[in-house]
Amino acid sequence: MDIKRNIKYIVVDLDGTLLNDDHVVSDKNKEAIQKAIAQGVKVIIATGKTRASAESIIAALNLDTPGVFVQGLMVYNADGTVRQEHKLEPDVARHAIQFAETQGFEVIAYSGNRLVCKRLDENIEAIAKFGEPMPEEIGSLINQVNTVKMHKLIVVGGNKRKLKALRWQLEQQIGGKVSFTDGGVLTSLEILPKGASKGQGVKALLRQLAAKPENVMGIGDAENDVEMLQAVGFGVAVKNAAEKTKAVAAEVVSSNNDNGVAEAIERFVLVDEPKTEASAATTEPAAKETESTSESTDE
Repeated sequence: MDIKRNIKYIVVDLDGTLLNDDHVVSDKNKEAIQKAIAQGVKVIIATGKTRASAESIIAALNLDTPGVFVQGLMVYNADGTVRQEHKLEPDVARHAIQFAETQGFEVIAYSGNRLVCKRLDENIEAIAKFGEPMPEEIGSLINQVNTVKMHKLIVVGGNKRKLKALRWQLEQQIGGKVSFTDGGVLTSLEILPKGASKGQGVKALLRQLAAKPENVMGIGDAENDVEMLQAVGFGVAVKNAAEKTKAVAAEVVSSNNDNGVAEAIERFVLVDEPKTEASAATTEPAAKETESTSESTDE
């Protein structure tokens, strides 16, 4: 059942949610967001990616709100200044990088809006297809954990089965010091500071904005959106979402390729437009005409 809710904030994921598979915001999604903003609703981007990857989207949608980036580890103000951040401890980053590399994987480190790696190859370069900055070659990451701030690590280069095995092994070794997630970008494993997540970043920002959960709608698709949807009062998953994401959502809408975000906004956020004076004036004569016809019939 479609219910218009008292939504004052929309928190929306990018890849697989707001963006279609061509990594573009559809005209219909853009139009719905602009209508919501005109209605006084604040739209907040929450993504596992860098803010740099979202700058063109922020400009196209004319957003003037803070946003949650790098899996909740970086929260930026509307003007692009850093509001808060969390990073991996150097010893923890060193251990994760070293073990992943010995198992034949490659690692990308996120440092604010920069992505850095040991050396570029097709596995590493593929991340740029998602609008991310091209990773910079800086040589051994292990040797630079004390000099380069590392917010999160992305391990690439294997299939899902091998990454699942790597995740299990790292959980045994350093599970008490890190958190893991699948951001839905590439076939990869993301390693974050313990307790960090996109959901935690969203919670912190909403608390700072004094936004009540019941006035917030979240829309997402991947594993990293589960906690985000649980943090808001009304969680929505797009049709292409992971099953665990759908399981925590109150509603499921069309896919990212079928304007699911626009559907969610139209169904649950946008209020019916009140009649204008012009439309009321057009209706009034019709009513009088009916009344006149009725009187002549009686005669």
